[in-house]
Amino acid sequence: MKMIGWIALAITIAILAAIAWRVDDWSRDWTQNSARLSPESDNRLLQPLQMGVSVDEADRRIRDWVDSQTNWNVESVHNDDSNRTMHLTRTTPLFRFVDDVHVSIVPDPDQSGCRIDATSQSRVGKGDLGQNPRNLIELTKGVASEAP
Repeated sequence: MKMIGWIALAITIAILAAIAWRVDDWSRDWTQNSARLSPESDNRLLQPLQMGVSVDEADRRIRDWVDSQTNWNVESVHNDDSNRTMHLTRTTPLFRFVDDVHVSIVPDPDQSGCRIDATSQSRVGKGDLGQNPRNLIELTKGVASEAP
């Protein structure tokens, strides 16, 4: 019986260490369950993505990238004049939590191309342990890598 207690303690410590290792920003990750791309972000992967392509081409690249991912889905796409909004979801592998990712693709009049903005919001919980910023980083890295 004593051995089982030590094994349970070791497993608990391992789980807590894994959670602590995933937390990027201790002041944010326990209290917020959403994130957004922002021009003021220190991390360039958390800034809106400027692309030298049309809104249609950016839409295609996002869809192609999402289709290549096992835990991402396109839920809906809406056109409003020349803007496009997309509702994506990302499901965490272990507990199957679903996060809603809303993407906005807008033509950029100052450059030939468009700008991609996005937010990620957990459906459950008060803190996200940094998952929503990681969703946005995964999205921006993936879409940027789709560029020719």
